[in-house]
Amino acid sequence: MFPEGMTLFFLDHHNTTDALPYPRVLRLDGEAAPNGIQLNPGNADSAHQQALEQALNQALQHSAPGTHATAREATFQLRPAHDQNPFNASDALNIHIPNESQPLNAPAVSLLHILRGPDAGATFPISRGRTSLGRAALAARGGEQSHHIHLQDPFLKPVHGSFYADSSGIRWIEKHPAASEGIEKTQGGKRAQGTEPRILRWNEPFRLGSSLCVLTSPSTDGEHTAQKASAAAATSSSSLDSSSGEPAQTLAPLGDAGNPFEPVVVNPPTPRKLKQILLSVCLPIVVGLIIALVTSMWFLLLMSAASSLLMLLHFFGGRAENRAASQQTHQAALQEKERALALPTAGDLAISGPSALHDYPAIVLGCGPRQPYLRGRNLPLGALEKQDAPHYLPLPTPSLGHYLKLEEAHLRAYLVQLVAGYPGSVHVLLAGADSADQQRTNRLMQTLAVVPGVSVHCLPGVQQEKYLQALQSSLQSELSASVPPLILMPQQASAIYAPLLTALTSGAVAESSQSRAFASPREQKMNAPALCVLGNAEGDSSAHAPGALFGAAWVECASEGSHRQSIRYRAQGYTAPAVQPTEGVYQVHPLACEGLCQHADGLSVEAFCAALENLYCAGCEQEQGALGEAQVHQSAHLFSSLQSSSLQAQSARQKNRTDDMAMESVLQRWSAQRYASDIRCYLGVSSGGSLNIGLSEHGPHWLLGGTTGAGKSQLLRSLVLSAALRYPPERLGLILVDFKGSAGLGPLAQLPHALSVLSNFDVSAVERALEFLRADIHRREVDLQALGVNSYRDYLASCQAAGTTPRYPELLIVVDEFRMLIDSMPDAMAELMRIATIGRSLGLHLVLATQRPQGAISQDIRANIATSICLRVASAQDSYNLLEHESAAYISAAHPGAGYVRLPDGRSLPFRAPLVDAVPSSTDARPVQVLGLEDGGWRELTAVSAVQTLGGNEDELLIRSAQQIRALYEREYAPRSHAPRGAQNNAAVQDEYCPIPPELPENTPLPMAQAPVSEPVAYGIDPAATPQEPADSGAASEGYLLGELEIARYGVRRPISWSGQQALALLAQSAERAPMLYGLLAQAFTARTPVVLLTSDGALYRDLEPYAGAFESLVGAQELSHLRFCLEQLRTPNLWGTEASTRPLIVVDGLDSWLEALVRQPDTENLLYDLLSQGCRRGYSVVFTSALNPRGRFAAAAHSTLLSRRFLDADLMRSTSKDYPTPAQSHYCVEGAINEDLIGDQPLSASILSPCVAGFQELVQVLRGNAASTSSGSNTRPGTLLRQFPEYYRMPSAEYVTAAHAACNPQGAKLLVAFDRRQMPVWLSTPAGAVVPVQGSRSAGKSTLLESIAQLNPQLSTLVLEGSGGATDAGGATSAGGATGEPPSVERTRALLDSVKNPARTLVFVDDLQYLSPAVQQLLLERRGEFRAMLVAYTPWPRRTSSPLLAALMGCSRALLLAPASLADADMCTVTALPLDRFTQGEQPAGRLVVVDGASVCAAQVPLTLTTAAQAVTATQKVPAGV
Repeated sequence: MFPEGMTLFFLDHHNTTDALPYPRVLRLDGEAAPNGIQLNPGNADSAHQQALEQALNQALQHSAPGTHATAREATFQLRPAHDQNPFNASDALNIHIPNESQPLNAPAVSLLHILRGPDAGATFPISRGRTSLGRAALAARGGEQSHHIHLQDPFLKPVHGSFYADSSGIRWIEKHPAASEGIEKTQGGKRAQGTEPRILRWNEPFRLGSSLCVLTSPSTDGEHTAQKASAAAATSSSSLDSSSGEPAQTLAPLGDAGNPFEPVVVNPPTPRKLKQILLSVCLPIVVGLIIALVTSMWFLLLMSAASSLLMLLHFFGGRAENRAASQQTHQAALQEKERALALPTAGDLAISGPSALHDYPAIVLGCGPRQPYLRGRNLPLGALEKQDAPHYLPLPTPSLGHYLKLEEAHLRAYLVQLVAGYPGSVHVLLAGADSADQQRTNRLMQTLAVVPGVSVHCLPGVQQEKYLQALQSSLQSELSASVPPLILMPQQASAIYAPLLTALTSGAVAESSQSRAFASPREQKMNAPALCVLGNAEGDSSAHAPGALFGAAWVECASEGSHRQSIRYRAQGYTAPAVQPTEGVYQVHPLACEGLCQHADGLSVEAFCAALENLYCAGCEQEQGALGEAQVHQSAHLFSSLQSSSLQAQSARQKNRTDDMAMESVLQRWSAQRYASDIRCYLGVSSGGSLNIGLSEHGPHWLLGGTTGAGKSQLLRSLVLSAALRYPPERLGLILVDFKGSAGLGPLAQLPHALSVLSNFDVSAVERALEFLRADIHRREVDLQALGVNSYRDYLASCQAAGTTPRYPELLIVVDEFRMLIDSMPDAMAELMRIATIGRSLGLHLVLATQRPQGAISQDIRANIATSICLRVASAQDSYNLLEHESAAYISAAHPGAGYVRLPDGRSLPFRAPLVDAVPSSTDARPVQVLGLEDGGWRELTAVSAVQTLGGNEDELLIRSAQQIRALYEREYAPRSHAPRGAQNNAAVQDEYCPIPPELPENTPLPMAQAPVSEPVAYGIDPAATPQEPADSGAASEGYLLGELEIARYGVRRPISWSGQQALALLAQSAERAPMLYGLLAQAFTARTPVVLLTSDGALYRDLEPYAGAFESLVGAQELSHLRFCLEQLRTPNLWGTEASTRPLIVVDGLDSWLEALVRQPDTENLLYDLLSQGCRRGYSVVFTSALNPRGRFAAAAHSTLLSRRFLDADLMRSTSKDYPTPAQSHYCVEGAINEDLIGDQPLSASILSPCVAGFQELVQVLRGNAASTSSGSNTRPGTLLRQFPEYYRMPSAEYVTAAHAACNPQGAKLLVAFDRRQMPVWLSTPAGAVVPVQGSRSAGKSTLLESIAQLNPQLSTLVLEGSGGATDAGGATSAGGATGEPPSVERTRALLDSVKNPARTLVFVDDLQYLSPAVQQLLLERRGEFRAMLVAYTPWPRRTSSPLLAALMGCSRALLLAPASLADADMCTVTALPLDRFTQGEQPAGRLVVVDGASVCAAQVPLTLTTAAQAVTATQKVPAGV
């Protein structure tokens, strides 16, 4: 079968007829043909189907994959079985065998090649014996009839002569030759001796009629036959035409003498004219004679005669000069003839192929008399004789088209030379045929489709407008190429394609000089196609005039003569340069005037097919070997088609090559290339085949230039993907920078080699990437120095010797649209210059792609760029800037990916990059398709042609392929490659190494409650080299996860936690800091850590107030007294005791607002500063927040500071600092000790933190989870050390009161008066007869207090005296005098006191003391010793000092103070300070009192008294219920 991924062409002769002698073109596309080819049985030529199938399958067997058969060994022409070559000679595939040829058993002793003439390209065998030759077709007369060669040359006789071959050689004897038909000319003009035999030698040309012939050996290859014959013909011609008497002079032509379209320059001396010489001889004698006669001085006559004699000598010398000038002109004419004879002809192409094509291709029409093409001064105008030399035309150009009305044999010779010599693409435009002649012409032009670079377009029967629009778009894109496309079409199709031609030539700019019309197509920079139109040789009057088709001048060629043996050509619309005889310039151009080629060359159908076969085989050989520049740029191919053959992949692996890129063998390549000395990337197809360039061999850095649509992204994809398929991720790392929104390199981000991908243009992101890259360079320098190696190559060698996986891969940094980076970030040039300078030694390489490198690449970087790659660019200056030549400016826009590469050795190679669609795979084979070219275009002939391809465009296929490579790496390669050093450690190493980590996330999620905050690992640190300490389960849960932190300058990227041993500041607005505060609180509550929250944010306080029970203390903005109480308590180290497993968390939220509120309370401010600065030393984790920059001493309170983006924008000093990083909106900058723990004392402004945040609902879920665990019996209920007083207490049950007295007051020496904030009983020591003042403002709850004390002490009776009137005895009944509403008198008071049965067990309550008279107060004072105790309640009045009872109590040590506002309210007793915890939310609710009992002063809350029904309900309660 034929090689995979190729396209083969064949000429099918099975259906040829005399009316249509031209074979059909077959095209075979596909990658495999395991079962051979099966044609569709429904074809019209079903009679020849089986023979065609057999011929195709037999032809394909000559091109099996893995073999290197030459192009000549491949079968190209598929003939019926009866037309096969009877001689079976492989070296003479184009031998013409007439019907009357020799028998099969007669071997050929020589081959006769027709080089020029009507039968050019034909080859005839010469057998032993006699072989006649002539223009008559002789019929066989019997078995002994001699052999005959039939030629179409009209200048031959019917039987012109015979060849005689025997052991002595080959002789030619002409039959009765005429004087004008001699074989050769004699030197002296003698008549030819025709009857004498002439001995012929091989490779020496001779002429028969108008045909130039040569004999060759039948065993000779024949490849250089035409070259040898042309050289010999030129030598023979010069030797025959040269003068025998004068030696030839050496010419020194000006300009390019090898260009057939430049005249040969000759400058002979000025000729001496006879009249002037005779006048100069005779005039002195006449003048001397006249003077002598007049003066009789005869000696003057003697002097005149001497002067005439001297002039006569000069006359003979002038004749010699004239002969030398004539000889010089003759030699120049011979030189011009030799140059023309060296041009390849149609016969040369049919015999030996296009191997001898001239650098200046021309179309040779034939031979005939013409004037030589000379230029120079002093040329004799009349002495230039016509010489028998080739007539030739330049190739069609946009400024000079061709219009042909040639006989069919001449047309075949012309077309072969045209398609062989045109340097650009050729497009044949065909339309429907209305006659047999048109159908024959269409079939002739269809056969040109086998020639590489020729495209045949047949107008389809439907959707013609759509087809023409697509064709116009395709041709329009080729107009920008260095060589414009050539359009070849018959004249009958001009009416259909005329609008197309008008659209293509509308933007053409004509050349300013008409003399450039005959230049090569490469030299004409016109935005228009070249045109060649085929007219009717018979002269159809209905055809359109050619002037309407050609936009400029054109050359019209027409066959004429009685036998149509000549071609007349004439330039239309072209004016020849004016001859300037005054300067002695004479110029003759073979195309500048009318000319007649008397002996035109023609090709038979067999020779025409042989020429096409040679052209096709030469194209195949160029594909296998060296391709031309135009062919390279036209070699479009897919990346998925590279090395897709399993046989070729196996062969590549056996040769240890990296050309194989199939997916199936990627693991083997990675294992073999782990320690490869160089990274080689696939650039594309070049003249020598696949072109791979190495980062070290052709590096270290590459520069890529190309305009929009030139294929830069596809080329970058090819470089990156080919390297990734060849080398493992530990050998190659990729950093892709694509400023086109991932449109170019984005699909490659899924590769396991891709360490970082920058897809969107962001200045901050690029700065960050450059800083990380700088850190990686420094790390490489340090590590390589520690290993004792000087370069990356030595590092690889050391790893290979040790058998370890390379820690650092070779980095390939690919930057697409480099100019955008430099324009927006001029400072990036310095960092790239550093990489360019030291990149080779550390294994870093740059690939910089831009549209215009000029101005974007500095000289320092350019000095380190060894390889420049240039695709199509907009101007010649851009091309010269990269390649030092302008060729890249003329690349066609229809060839994206075509360009040139300039290697370090100075070579410039053309190449064509592939279209990257998917990874090559040997399983993606498509069946062979056989297509035949017919009038409506290509028609499929095979029975099955379904091509199974994956869906999606190139990007989708590429993404899918990259994902497959990553999956293959993670599933099979990574575990196996890390096995030698330990799977876990090496996997960690491979995952850790990332020179440019991804962008920080917007925030970091909370860690799971079950997962402890483990010790993080920084990027760039090898855990295998770090001593591992045993894990501590207790230490694992310490600390708070702040988020993910990075320091790009030092290459640090890691999760960071705060241990709480140093103060932490969070500077942000309340809305910004709330999520991070929630995160800290959630972590603290999850770890069952005591939390104290002091917040000045009212909204935060209101949100958390329903869950205040979960806090140790929750202090709001209005609770300054409780704030001070908490601050006072927190001065105690380890307030919660040393048994606490974690450090309590103290959060001071809104420091700026607290300081503003405490401006009049400096003592509290000092306590606050003391907590912030010394709290960490006392065992607390202190964090405070602020919306403003802390002032004064508070600015230095924190060891680490977190700053939000909005805070930084408002801070002018930080925001204007060039070195200060700019975080994202949701990120924080980190200053202080956190950074020092990571980088030591190295200079740093700040790091960037992605905070660990939580929402309010997440915090609520944690609190509810804690509450659920508490209700299930877990002893994790928050304490009451800093808890505020509840607003009220309910009266405990009687059983609780009884139990409390039995446990705490067994002697009955104390009174239970209230409960403190921890819900513990407050006892007042009251000896017998003690008087306790109860002071409180109006409606403060004095009466309620007395009633509560009565219920709290049920073992004692009570007697209540109300100053406002009335009294209550021990039983609770009011006395009769109380009903009057007047204060009790002395008598009434004495009676009540006397009525008490057991005074020692009775408490006397005096309410509203201010209303009792002094006498009553005195009576109570006198009888106080009789009772258990006396409690006197009053509201302070101005003249209370006049009260006898209060005067006696002044300075007492026991008192009950209800809601005292200040110390002034406690002037009755010896109190120096009131308790700070007497407030609830900044106020003292009803029933709040201060109990003064000697040195003890505490706050307490009076429980609400219960009614009788309520007492019955709460009788079963054993403890008082809290809130």
